[in-house]
Amino acid sequence: MADTTLTTSADSAAVGKKKPKIFYGWRIVFIAMLDDALKHGSFNRGFTLYVLPIRTELGIGVAAISLADMLGRLEGGIMGPVMGFLTDRVGPRIMLAFGGIMSGTGFILLGLTGNYLTFMLVFVGFLSVGFRSGYNNASIAALNNWFRRRRGLAMSIASIGNGLGGAALAPLVGLLVFSLGWRTAALISGSMILVVVVPLAFFVRRSPESMGLLPDGDAPDPAAPAASASEPHAGRHGGHGGRHGARTFGDVDFTAREAMRTPAYWWMVGAVGLRNTVHSGMSFLLAPVMVWFLQGSGRGENESLGIAAGFVGLLGLSAVAFNPAMGWLSDKWSKQKLSATCMIAGALALLVLVNRSGHWWQLIPFVLLLAASESANPLAWAIMGDFFGRKAYATLRGWQHLPDQLMSMSTPVWMGLIYDHTGSYLLALIPLAGIYCLAAVGYWTIPRPNRPRGSRPVPMLPP
Repeated sequence: MADTTLTTSADSAAVGKKKPKIFYGWRIVFIAMLDDALKHGSFNRGFTLYVLPIRTELGIGVAAISLADMLGRLEGGIMGPVMGFLTDRVGPRIMLAFGGIMSGTGFILLGLTGNYLTFMLVFVGFLSVGFRSGYNNASIAALNNWFRRRRGLAMSIASIGNGLGGAALAPLVGLLVFSLGWRTAALISGSMILVVVVPLAFFVRRSPESMGLLPDGDAPDPAAPAASASEPHAGRHGGHGGRHGARTFGDVDFTAREAMRTPAYWWMVGAVGLRNTVHSGMSFLLAPVMVWFLQGSGRGENESLGIAAGFVGLLGLSAVAFNPAMGWLSDKWSKQKLSATCMIAGALALLVLVNRSGHWWQLIPFVLLLAASESANPLAWAIMGDFFGRKAYATLRGWQHLPDQLMSMSTPVWMGLIYDHTGSYLLALIPLAGIYCLAAVGYWTIPRPNRPRGSRPVPMLPP
């Protein structure tokens, strides 16, 4: 396909072309945002509303349901390097379509599930494969190609889909689960994914060069000087050069092997893994944790679940505000320090619930602080792009998934076991707050990678 390779001669190809009114990269941002909304609304945020009804109908514990998520994360980690390589090889378009087909079919099959074994096969074999092979794993790789100076902003705007999915679609999923049953809700979710995600995938182009354009929609300037290869930090964000102290002047493309030989790559993998260790448990069991908290004042499970569904929506709505704000700040200030601050907010969010007073108003600061912590996710992928460039980006993200999933996959299970044996999530929330603090230290101290020997920076054009 014409869009499956990055070309280095784009500057000359773009000379003389009329600059489009709307940079095509922003259209890909919109597609990524819509796909992410469906993913989070139906799965990341929405599936937590299925947990208690499935537990009741199948007669199993929370830990048994969480085991499916653990196996799905393990599977995602193992196949991550392969999916990342394929994204770099065949382009994000095909991977987005594949993810939509698998996840949409998975939800339809989930609605037909009759026992625990079938539930496990559908969750691990279809839902996990689909959601962890396409969606933002593919779209973020495309955005990394389309943007440099505005990379943090573009990725954060795309991640608004996380908030939109939680604010609009997750409550809708909850309404469907409560009114029509979880099986019908699953069938509707699967059909919507097939109708929306798969067609949109074919509008995604891999790189601006494939369309005779340049990253960020910049006009070609043959007179713009390339950054010298002897400058150790050209092409880095974080306070060197530029009008705002965080402007990128060059972009070095590491190979996957070169990047994985740097301490920066593995330090970042560790920080993100710690963050996701908490995220995996709190996203999958978000509604059950809030139900447990609300029952502290004597409420019943059904009443508490209805209130929890509303706060799942508020979490998404908060993310709509936090994500673009953090993205805008990240292109002007240190992405690492912002990410560390977000982790501290996450730790404070969990500590809000430890008294289990059951007061619904306490869920407001919990949700706001948790939304702030979630806004660090797109910043991590922008950091990776700033550090290592475009050439092997999806491959590097794929390899990152393996240790990340190994670190985070067991969290929903041990949280479920704690609840099944004690009737409380207290002994889970306290260590998770501590892990968030460790993640803050990790983000703050990520070292900058040295430029690989013999590399030549891709010249950045002035804004």
